[in-house]
Amino acid sequence: MRAVLIAVAALLAVPALAQNNKGKAEDTSKVRVEAPAQAQPAAQAESFRPSPGSSGPNTPGHPSSGTPVVMDREALMRQLAGINEKLAQATGRAKKDKQLQKLLDDARGELKEVGRQVTHAPLARMEPSRPPPPPPQPTVQPITEAMLRSLVSAIRNEPFADDQLAVLEEAAPTQYFLVAQAQQLLRTFSFSRDRVKAMRLLRPRLLDLENSFKLYESFDHASDKDELKRILATPTP
Repeated sequence: MRAVLIAVAALLAVPALAQNNKGKAEDTSKVRVEAPAQAQPAAQAESFRPSPGSSGPNTPGHPSSGTPVVMDREALMRQLAGINEKLAQATGRAKKDKQLQKLLDDARGELKEVGRQVTHAPLARMEPSRPPPPPPQPTVQPITEAMLRSLVSAIRNEPFADDQLAVLEEAAPTQYFLVAQAQQLLRTFSFSRDRVKAMRLLRPRLLDLENSFKLYESFDHASDKDELKRILATPTP
């Protein structure tokens, strides 16, 4: 960056120097009046020069402490080549001004050093993007006691078993149940065969299958208990 600033200041100084030489040939009094204004760009260029013995952040052996960035090497080299060409043209026009010529030579030298560093800079390591974390799984909670009471009441309000099972069939897919809650629902059915049908609806929604042995208490016949065993052994879809 320091080399680019020097190059810009030097390019500004060259037109001013050419205008100064033309003024000398036309009117010496005009030179005396405008000399301080024309010398200003050269002074600005001088202020960009490092002090003797100093080393910039890009000097070999003096690693940069700035933030690394990723740039296109070919595009940057083309820009540096264009700046170098302009500096070469300015140097050719400034042969009569030794101080300006030295300033331009120093700028070209530093620009060359920047180009060398860019050429030999290691390739940037692009960190692979990490996939976003999976969305949190919804927390499954059993049906609330208030909802359970409402469901039990709705089942009991139906006079026939088929209608009672229809109510449970509609409600079960939207809720989860503990074994103790399933037992309360089974007690709303008068016949053991209807309880077996109810268990087929409740089995996929049971959360604590480790307590499923308690469900056998809700069945009277051995055949129904055998069917309950098969229902409980069925994997949850």
